[in-house]
Amino acid sequence: MKRFIYTTIAAVCLPMLAFCQDITGLWKGTMFNDSTKQSLPYEVFISKENGKYTGYSHSWFAVNDKKYYGVKKIKIRVAKDGKIVIQDGELLENDYPVLDNVHQLNVLDLVNNNNEAMLDGPFATNRTKQYSELTGHISLKKVSMSSESSLMQYLQKNDNGIAAVK
Repeated sequence: MKRFIYTTIAAVCLPMLAFCQDITGLWKGTMFNDSTKQSLPYEVFISKENGKYTGYSHSWFAVNDKKYYGVKKIKIRVAKDGKIVIQDGELLENDYPVLDNVHQLNVLDLVNNNNEAMLDGPFATNRTKQYSELTGHISLKKVSMSSESSLMQYLQKNDNGIAAVK
């Protein structure tokens, strides 16, 4: 009976820990594409203002061995089950050969691994006339704001509301 009670308490309380944990800051890692079997760099910056999360992402992808990048404004929310949901918003800068309104959705778990905060989980893109839906896996680690980061360099250069980290 005690085991049942402890299991029930854990099942109810553990998702709420995501609400208590600080997900703001710089996250760096990789995005693995299931179709191409490529793992490419991926960065996310999350901030919280007036109780609402916002942020930016910097992603890369490769076509015919050429790398392309995009910096996007992202929407972030914590779902009832504790998952961190990140959706693409406005495209701010890119060198894409063709723009086709591709948006990405990440559904990530906040994991504490040996006192190291990580965001980990699947992603999917929408299907467009030109491109099929893509799926894959994202693995990000929270890093120091002073870490080498292409995303932070872009944000500081363009003064996207992060003057405090300059």
